[in-house]
Amino acid sequence: MKFLNSFFGKRNKKQREDPQENIEKKQSISSSNVGIKIALSSNDNGTSISSTPIGEITGSTADDFYVYEWFIKDTGEVFYVGKGRGDRYKAFHNRAYEAEKIRRNFDTSYRFVGTNLSEEQAVELESKEISRILNETNDRLTNRIVPYLTKRDNGYNPSPKTPELKFETAPFLYASEIEEHYFGITPRSFDRVDPENLKRIVLISKSIRDEVNIVYNGKLDDYLAQTRALLSKNGSIILKSKFAKSVSAWVYIGDDYLSNFERDQEQALEKLGRNIPTYHLIDVWKYLRSVYGDTGEISTEVLVNPSHNRVPLTDIKNLQNWEKGYDEGQPFWEEGEKERKEGNLQRAIALFDKARYNGYDAPALYRSYAMAYRKLKDYDNEVAIIDEAIERASDQNNTTIRQLRERRIKALELKQKSETSIR
Repeated sequence: MKFLNSFFGKRNKKQREDPQENIEKKQSISSSNVGIKIALSSNDNGTSISSTPIGEITGSTADDFYVYEWFIKDTGEVFYVGKGRGDRYKAFHNRAYEAEKIRRNFDTSYRFVGTNLSEEQAVELESKEISRILNETNDRLTNRIVPYLTKRDNGYNPSPKTPELKFETAPFLYASEIEEHYFGITPRSFDRVDPENLKRIVLISKSIRDEVNIVYNGKLDDYLAQTRALLSKNGSIILKSKFAKSVSAWVYIGDDYLSNFERDQEQALEKLGRNIPTYHLIDVWKYLRSVYGDTGEISTEVLVNPSHNRVPLTDIKNLQNWEKGYDEGQPFWEEGEKERKEGNLQRAIALFDKARYNGYDAPALYRSYAMAYRKLKDYDNEVAIIDEAIERASDQNNTTIRQLRERRIKALELKQKSETSIR
């Protein structure tokens, strides 16, 4: 009730007796955190919450829109709902990858849910039909975007057969609910580690979610640091490109859709003429520890003493206005990038400082900072600026943020090596 009271407030007795209170109140709110719109309706019979229609309205004044659905003839199962005009209902849908895959593999047909509609009516009916299917049937829809507050989602989550994540246990390359339901695809385990394939590896970090907290118990940086150190002791080289000619194995930090993995393997076959052995970081870590023990362990709690002239975060301009910060700060970052690429590193850092001061906080800025400090071998400042990037990031799974986490570990290794050589 606190949630509802925040919108409607508490009513006193006089208000409840007022006939005007029987007039339905409608309000649409947007949530910037989850990117949804919710319709709130309130009257004396109670309050209801529903999702506003999904779909883009272009402003067309045509009245020949329709809503259609594709279904499998044998089972009658609906797998896609759309709106359109003309021949849209039978055209190839470039972005509906899973739906088109079903059309290739099954005998399918179409039917119209509504015709002769305005664009706005079509958008609303499309949303209602998607909601009906997800709320009242067991059909697996392949629509990427579905209305909020439906009983089921659109089936792109890991399938029910995907094993649960466990501490220090490699997850699986998983199939989505759609892939399992329509194509019988099941999860695939990672390959068993073969030491011969650890010579030239690539770390894959494109899908890191719950396993950061479950598989690594919230200490991913520690596991990465230990594994990197053990790989170094093993004489292994970490490459950047997963399609490098000499790559001997891919090592996943997280997991991924099995279909993505299979597409990558197809590309490897085309580009390199072979498939690539694929391991998980946890399994590699376990194997190397069994060979070298704990000697490769590196603590990520290395003492860092950065020295810089950056203003504290509290003094940054436009801190609560991202758009203004972008407009005023981004030009300084662009200019700084040019200076960095030309080798004028101190000048570049000064411009990055200006970009930051004006409110520009895109991950790209911090990546540029980190590269400049690495070139200067100023590992203390590199680690410090990466820590700030991670602290400020709204999306901890952003690709650049994940790369910066790995870069932080490497910077700590280099710092330790440089300090050891001085001694």
